[in-house]
Amino acid sequence: MKIAYFTAGTVGAGHQVRGLAIRRGLARSGFSGEFRAFGPEVPFPAARGVLEREVVSIEGDRIYQDRHLAPASPLAEKLRAYAPDLLLVDLFWAPLYWILPQLSCPAWLLLRLCPPVWLQGPQGMPFRPEPFERIVAIEPIEHPVLTDRLDPIVVANPEDCRPPHALRDLLAHPAGRALAVVAHAGKRGEIDSLREALGEDGSAAAVLDLFAENATFPAAEWLGGADRIALGAGYNSFWEAHWLGYAERTAFVPFQRSIDDQARRLRDFRSIPKENGADRLARWILAG
Repeated sequence: MKIAYFTAGTVGAGHQVRGLAIRRGLARSGFSGEFRAFGPEVPFPAARGVLEREVVSIEGDRIYQDRHLAPASPLAEKLRAYAPDLLLVDLFWAPLYWILPQLSCPAWLLLRLCPPVWLQGPQGMPFRPEPFERIVAIEPIEHPVLTDRLDPIVVANPEDCRPPHALRDLLAHPAGRALAVVAHAGKRGEIDSLREALGEDGSAAAVLDLFAENATFPAAEWLGGADRIALGAGYNSFWEAHWLGYAERTAFVPFQRSIDDQARRLRDFRSIPKENGADRLARWILAG
């Protein structure tokens, strides 16, 4: 079985991490087929190579808005050459609008919190649910087009995490001294806001910056060893903290994003997931 995962996300590492989370969920379920990501180049050195991927430029390319040109686009050609048995679409349905009818496999659309206009579509390309066999909410959102729900898709399970001392060892942090950590995988320049969220601890906080060449990836596996943490309130950071048990000692900063509402996530979403959505998604896939 071949599974394709498509994302057009370029801001932050969240969309790439979601692909890794799904692949890991499949591995835990005994999946022995192929999994390949399709989308833009990953801007973070430490995150490159963790998934087999086909790099395709998407942002600003108007070819995907043309009903005649899109089916002959690089993305369409790569998907046809791969010939997946299932296409998982991470939020970004519009680049596939004129391509999906040319593919012979089912497609599942995975939706997190996004602005209402996202499911309206640009002029001449209104959103249509019909091309998707499933439209799956991956956090507690409401919309008439949804067919299924999953708990949030998280890159690690508790048993996958490093022991509590591992982060201190990694950072050579003295025993007996509180460890404050800032972890960031968003836009450049946001780390100062995360330091401020820690208050007096911020100036001395260790920084896990995914832009660094030697960055710790994925950071979620390590953060349980910190006494205080500052994170953005993006999908992955928020749900990783709640699923892996360090949310109560985390200061979340809601950064401004054009296709997310981190302030609303922080305000309205408080429930602890019952399971890792990646594991249930894997069960759905393996069940056919």
